[in-house]
Amino acid sequence: MAHPPDYHIHTSFSFDGRNALVAACETAVAHGLGEIALTDHVDFGPADPLGFLQPAAYLAEIERCRAHYGDRLTIRAGLEVGEPHLFAAQARAVLAAGEFDFVLGSAHYADGMQVAWKEPYFEQPLHQACAAYFRQVVRLAAEGDFDVLGHLDLVKRDARKFGLVYDGPEPYADMIRTALRSLVERGKGLELNTSPLRMGQPEPCPSLQVLRWYRELGGEILTFGSDAHQPEAIGSCFDAALEIARAAGFTRLATFEHRKTRWVKI
Repeated sequence: MAHPPDYHIHTSFSFDGRNALVAACETAVAHGLGEIALTDHVDFGPADPLGFLQPAAYLAEIERCRAHYGDRLTIRAGLEVGEPHLFAAQARAVLAAGEFDFVLGSAHYADGMQVAWKEPYFEQPLHQACAAYFRQVVRLAAEGDFDVLGHLDLVKRDARKFGLVYDGPEPYADMIRTALRSLVERGKGLELNTSPLRMGQPEPCPSLQVLRWYRELGGEILTFGSDAHQPEAIGSCFDAALEIARAAGFTRLATFEHRKTRWVKI
């Protein structure tokens, strides 16, 4: 198949993005991608810079890029909303600012709004840290307004980044399966996030085992996301992602327009 769509890309409209939006599009074209979703951060937690994303300016820049690239690149207007189940009203206000195609729902904070991506979080026992993170994911999957759940087991990526050995997914299987069941029942999707592979870690978020659980429960909606914060990361490790997705039993990927699902065969 042609290069799979990348549905998790950050630009300088995110507080931690290093991509000019036009540079992200140019890199996607150069790498042979025919479709991308720009998913800049909308976060409302205590460690986040509130109000960084300016929706009107963001959408206007996307429209400029659409006009420039035409049929060379399909550009979807997306957002990555942190903890949408906890900040529903704030997220609705951003989504009301214009026409969005796609929403990733992500947990960056653990239960109790613990900052789950910084080293101090992992000073507690690892099993305790992971369990608190997955408790948040369970609530997000059941309650949030989103299209696809982003990096379901992100906690393992950061644990490994700080030199810890992740012991999952089996010890957290009940919580993970509960979250996956909610996705299936609500018609929501799951992301295969390749950023851990780019960092030299052994598996994406989530692992093949978790993808198989999702598929066994009836899950069909799968997107690939590089979680790129700089241009060179766009579409990275998607060859490996394709192998993993097929091994889990997937024959197609989801894409989105106006928050409605479309399909691409793999």
